[in-house]
Parts: sequence; C-alpha cells; structure tokens
Amino acid sequence: MNCRILEIEAHRKLSYTWVVGDMDTVVTVALTPTTSDVRLSLVQAGFKPDQRQNCAGARYGWKMMGGRLVDLVAHTSPQVGE
Repeated sequence: MNCRILEIEAHRKLSYTWVVGDMDTVVTVALTPTTSDVRLSLVQAGFKPDQRQNCAGARYGWKMMGGRLVDLVAHTSPQVGE
C-alpha cells in the first residue's frame, strides 16, 4: 500500500491517499469536540463504479476497526465517578 499525506490539522484532521493496485481513494479522519466528548468521523471516498467489491471490503474493514477502537477506548478511559 502506498499513501501520500494530503492534509494535517493537528488534533483535528488527517487526510491521505490510499493506493492499492489500481484503487486510489482518499481517507479523511476528523475529530470534532462536542460539549461532552469528541466525535470521530472517517470517510473513504473516490471508489469508481466498478470497485463495488473494494468499497464493500473497505466498509467491512473500517467497521471492524471502529468496533475495536470503541472497545479500546471503553477499557482505557476513566469511568464516570472514578
């Protein structure tokens, strides 16, 4: 896999190309503070119409990794009242 950083905004946003074979997409991860926590947004864009299987695979992978991230945060963050 090859990538190229497109944009970095410290503690806010990271955008990079994700190149695998003939698939060239852009991944953007953004953190947005809310009144009580931080919202994480992840978008992978640029799939071509003939790359439906690639898009489905990316969706599956990001959901799996997002679930692992939720579990990690739940186990490492201080609980209310601690």
